[in-house]
Amino acid sequence: MSLKMPMSLKMIVRLKGKARVIGTKTGLAAMRVPTLFKSALLTAIVGISLASQAYALPATVVIDARSGDVLVADNADTRQAAPALPKLMTIYLMFEAFEAGTVKPNTNIFVSGTAIKQPQPSLGLSHFDTISAGDALNALLAASANDAAAVLAEFLAGSEARFVEKMNAKAKELNLTSTSFANISGAPHPKQFSTPRDMIRFSLALMRTFPERAQGLVGTSFAWKGKTYQGPRNFLSALSGNGSANVARAATPTVNRARSGKAGERDVIAVVWNAQSSDAADRLIVASLNTAQSGHLAAAPNPVTTAATQQPATTAPGAIATGNWGVQLGAFSTEAAAKAQLATAQKSIPQLAQAQLIVEPLTRPTGTLYRAKYLGIDEVSARSVCTTLKAAGSACIPLSK
Repeated sequence: MSLKMPMSLKMIVRLKGKARVIGTKTGLAAMRVPTLFKSALLTAIVGISLASQAYALPATVVIDARSGDVLVADNADTRQAAPALPKLMTIYLMFEAFEAGTVKPNTNIFVSGTAIKQPQPSLGLSHFDTISAGDALNALLAASANDAAAVLAEFLAGSEARFVEKMNAKAKELNLTSTSFANISGAPHPKQFSTPRDMIRFSLALMRTFPERAQGLVGTSFAWKGKTYQGPRNFLSALSGNGSANVARAATPTVNRARSGKAGERDVIAVVWNAQSSDAADRLIVASLNTAQSGHLAAAPNPVTTAATQQPATTAPGAIATGNWGVQLGAFSTEAAAKAQLATAQKSIPQLAQAQLIVEPLTRPTGTLYRAKYLGIDEVSARSVCTTLKAAGSACIPLSK
């Protein structure tokens, strides 16, 4: 079975006890995600990721939907368990591997004796079974299967311990300063935690880097050995923590919300975690938006800064050597947008003029996306280019031969 990534998602919110359809989006464009869709997808990702804890304080964050800057933050830096966060980081790293071409969805993987020892929930894999990378990822999405997650982790890194190192390295690269990984299952561990602020950073990074693939995080179904697993079918269930990906249940269920709005000329998204009721969540959302709109922005104890401002400036690479590698800068809804991104990158790194500029159309039933690539460079140059562009806040993935 090939990896299923739905391209059309119906967004549903609940207001005062009534479900209401607020839109359907297809053919999501990279780097320019509509604010409303961003709000819903962000809610879905965060709702899946930060399983509510009975002891967790309500937290609110308002972000600029385009820049990702945090405008309002209240309890946004309170550490809490995030049981599904290792699964989302596994998904991120798998997407990265798919895009780079180092793994394909139909790559078959042997199941190890250690993978089947992971805690529940599991797919019930047996030692020496084989499962494709795409099926394992679907099992992770739809069933939160820990044995499938272990299969992917061991394939990508050789062991769970080395994969944990890989997850922590990626968290550092994405500037998740208050996030730490200790295992792949999300089982409670004193060294495994995150914060609402980091989760919003991670969610935006996931959407911006893999906008097309990110749509598959909600609505995934998966069949294995006669049994069908159904992930969250809409944003409401993911938001409320009712999906199978939510691997930990709170003793006292709490409510998460996300809503888009305006603050002056800014498009903003307000997110609330751990509210004690739907009414409380709605009140917190309104209050946080009013704060952003009034311009009286709450001081954040750990203000968001970009990787470029936190790290020493990265120098652009020297002469780019030719080779059979390349870089991809995203997938866009129009050819003009893809070319504009390539031109922007070349302004930052003039040496890219030595590479081959490619706009590659990707036709899907819901429309055509255009991948922006520079090809014909060697591995060292590709990695150096991506390091420079990521430090400037742009998406970039090295592409192997």
